[in-house]
Formats: sequence, structure tokens, C-alpha cells
Amino acid sequence: MGPSRAKFPGAQRSLIPKGMALSAANSRLKVIVIGAGPVGLCTAAALRQEGHSVTVLERRRDTQPHGHALVIQPAAVRALQHLKGADKAFSSVSVDAGALRWWSYRDTKPFAAPLAAETLSRTERRFQTDRPSVQRVLNELAVASGAEILFGRAVQGIQDLGVKPSLWTTQGEKFTADLIVAADGIKSATRKILFPARDVDPIPLRESIFLTSAPISQLAQDARIRPWLESGTKHGILGPDRFILSRPMYGGLLGVQFIDVDHADPGPVDVNWNTPADIGLLRTRFSDFNMTTRAFLEHIQHAEKWQMATGAELGTWRSASGRIVLLGDAAHAMLPHAAQGLSQGIEDALSLARMLRWASKSGDNGVDIPVVTKAWVNLRKPRADIFMKQSTSNANIWSLPDGPEQEARDEMIRRMITRPPPDLNGVEMDMTADQKSPQFLKWVRDYDVVLEGERAMEKVSSG
Repeated sequence: MGPSRAKFPGAQRSLIPKGMALSAANSRLKVIVIGAGPVGLCTAAALRQEGHSVTVLERRRDTQPHGHALVIQPAAVRALQHLKGADKAFSSVSVDAGALRWWSYRDTKPFAAPLAAETLSRTERRFQTDRPSVQRVLNELAVASGAEILFGRAVQGIQDLGVKPSLWTTQGEKFTADLIVAADGIKSATRKILFPARDVDPIPLRESIFLTSAPISQLAQDARIRPWLESGTKHGILGPDRFILSRPMYGGLLGVQFIDVDHADPGPVDVNWNTPADIGLLRTRFSDFNMTTRAFLEHIQHAEKWQMATGAELGTWRSASGRIVLLGDAAHAMLPHAAQGLSQGIEDALSLARMLRWASKSGDNGVDIPVVTKAWVNLRKPRADIFMKQSTSNANIWSLPDGPEQEARDEMIRRMITRPPPDLNGVEMDMTADQKSPQFLKWVRDYDVVLEGERAMEKVSSG
């Protein structure tokens, strides 16, 4: 069966140039990727462009995506330079949302000044886009690169023996490969199969995020909402137990996320994470927020409730043989409050693809695959672990109750954000430094995961 194209609402012109497909005749490794979400598709495209044979198995019947605003951070943008066609395609579905402006929820005047306006270094580059656009771009990249995408294939079991791990689906099909990469998300079935003695279910939280959007052209008619519509800006509104993030999205929409960190007791992990929200209850919950917030909610007729959860902490992302690996949310699901979830998945994908240049099927003419995957986990896990912790910390900081801690936070924001961005030229990056220091910011923004992966493999191969 040949490559399958995903279906997307409202067919659009392809974003990927023709003539990218590679010849399977020269494939080095046979790789199975489980999951056709953004990270799985990015992995498939990257591996295929490195010359490997890639088959993607997706349990859903298509990849019509749901979702909201997403950010691809500077380090992941740098990694995407190694994926042919990605830069131009993502540029075409991104918006200039500029600097983040912080507000207090208690500001009630229509044009109240924000707490502070965050300034960005001109050298930073982000793709500020949305999940449907990311899904579309990466699906087209995977298909154009020659990956085979098979829908309606739910993985039932995996056998991790010898040099050829295998899996079978509920449809009775069996697949063998040199390497299996599981990108099947926060509720990863593969993770449960690999670690049967551990509770690796996602951990649901009391927090819920309500995803909303409305046409900017419609909102512009309401003077009360104009503070959120200024060109090149995005906004954060901080309140007790709640905060709001808003910014323009591709397609002329304003996307607004209402975050309620103490919403309700979480449901069991086997329910759907995303469900229709009660707009009336949402308006009531945020009725003490500023006029702009309340005015926006008057325009909303639909919202989606997104139940928050975090991933189980894992000691490793590899199977016993080292020939099955987890990446993306299957390995390190995190809250969205560091805006790093997708970016870390992209870093996973591009680094793994590059590091496998050193691999051979048997190790006779190169490094054995398990040696590569061990070096890859050692490289990637410490960085992802830091962002997992940071995302939880940010949620706590942005939802402090009124009082001395909240006042100190607001003053800290004023001091930090009104200063010019630090000059990181000549600064040595340090992941262990204070997270407000230039050294840590340098490590966050200027990290080159592909280069670091190459260095790791040169060290392994020379040792």
C-alpha cells in the first residue's frame, strides 16, 4: 500500500514543493513509527529524508486535527532547518504575534495599561501557529518525503526480542523493523506495553483549559476588545487560580485560552480529554476579570474544554533491547505553560534522525542501534525533564491568589520585562544555571539539538 494522504477540512494548496520523495531502494534502516500526530509525522519525515524506510501506523481513520494555538520555539526552529521544506511551509502558516503583554485581571478601564510589555530579541525566531496547521504541514512533509502512512491500525502488542522487534495490530497485521519509534501521545499504549510492571498512565489534574476563538474582523467592531487586537501583540491576564492567554492565529482568528488551575476533580484517564464546554459557566467563572475579558466572552458561542494531565516520570524512554523508543508526549508529556511540548517533540525527532546516521543494522559497519538510542535518551531526557518541571511551575506562578506573593510577582514582571532583552552574544549556555540568568536563557533559546546529537555520537564512536 502506498502513502496515504490525510484529510483536512477545506482542501488547500499543498505547502510542500514537489519532487521530494526519496527512493526506498536505498533505504538503510526499516523503521516503524506509531502515531501520526505532529511529532510522529515529523519523525517520519526526518527519518525518511535521512534515507530510511518508514511506515507510520495510526489508529484513527484520518488525521483531521483539533487544537488551538501552538508555538515552535527558537531551538526547535533551528532544528527544523534540517528538515527539507519545513521552514517555508511553517512560515506560511505562522503569524507575527510579537511580544507578550501582561495584565492584571483587576484592570477595569477599557484601555488600561498592561503590567508590562515583554520585549524580544530580534535574533529570536519562532513559528507562532496552530495545531491544525502544524498537522497539515508535517503530514505533507512526511508524504512528500516518501513515508507510508497507514490509518486505522491500532497496535495491540509488541515483541521486543533480538535485532528485529515486531508488533501486531488489532486487524491481525504483523510488522517487523530494525527500530520502532512510539509517538502515540500522552495516553501511549506502547508505554504500557514496554513497562507492564509500572503505572505509566497519565496523571490527571484539577486544571482545565478552555479553548476559544473568534474572527478578528468581528471582534474589531467592539471597542472593549481592541486592547487585544493591536497588531503584533499577544496578551496574558493574571488572576487568582486562573489566567488567560490570547493572540492572533492563522486564518484571521483571535485565539484565547482560559486556564482554570483549580477547575474540578479530574475524571478518569480513559475519558476524552477534549469536550464541549458550558459557555455560561465559563462566563461566570471569569466574571471578575477585566472588561476586555468579559466583552470577548459575550462573542463566544462555542468553547472546548481541555482536561490537563501530565505524563508519568520515566527512568528511560527505551525498551530492554534498545530498539523501541518513546518520544514526544509518549515520553515526556508536559503542561503547555512553558510552550515547549511540541518543540521538545521536534527536537526529539530531528536529533534521533541525525544520530541514526551512525547506526547500522548489525553494528558491523557502524554503531549498533541500541548504542545510538542510549546516547539519544541520555542527550534528550535531561532537557525535556527541565521543561516538564518549568511548565508546572509557571502555572503556579501565573495563578497566585491576591496578596503579597502576587504583588511581588507583578513587580518582578515589571522589572524583568521592561528591561531590554539580555545580550546573549558571548554568553556560555548552562542548563544548571538560575532559570532567570542569561546562561540559562541562552541554553533555552540557542541550543542546537542536531549539533549536540552529532557531538554525542562522535564521542560514542570514538570511544
